[in-house]
Amino acid sequence: MKPPASLAPSISDLKKYRISKRESQEKFWGRFGVTQSSGSRFETGLAIPAPVALLLKLYVNGKLNDGDLLG
Repeated sequence: MKPPASLAPSISDLKKYRISKRESQEKFWGRFGVTQSSGSRFETGLAIPAPVALLLKLYVNGKLNDGDLLG
């Protein structure tokens, strides 16, 4: 199921954002409970599940920080 466009940040923007933070896929995606392998697929166009897309949107917009995402 593909999340609504309003929930999912753009794929190219996510990759650029991750790179601008100088983070590996493993570190970046791991904070959202996503493996490096799945994160790589998301960065190349695989649909991001709605719960992950929502966390990403909140994180990118500064509503969540790393401390909020620790399990």
